[in-house]
Amino acid sequence: MSDPIVKWPFGDATVEVLAATGVLAINIVNEMTIIDGASTIATGNRTINLTVSPNVGIGAMIVLKAKTTAVETLTFGTKMLGALITGVAGKTKATTFIYDGTNFINAGTPIQLD
Repeated sequence: MSDPIVKWPFGDATVEVLAATGVLAINIVNEMTIIDGASTIATGNRTINLTVSPNVGIGAMIVLKAKTTAVETLTFGTKMLGALITGVAGKTKATTFIYDGTNFINAGTPIQLD
């Protein structure tokens, strides 16, 4: 059985919404994935672990947004390389990750959006 794949930019990006707290498993099957951790505001620490489809190519991207109620942390686990993000009460932070064929690597310092 193969994953349903839409090769970005020729189709829609996959959107994954994070839960408010806990260890979260996300399957990456697309060349562009939006991880929405802002629609559901963090009420506790979150960790993201990825499973990456073999159909995902080098250069695939993840755009991640995270909003917190206080100083909750966002830790990057399996298949993600990047420094822990510590929240600021009521603020949203965003960053991007690029796939190197093994891991999604944080492409820069997270920025605060609001």
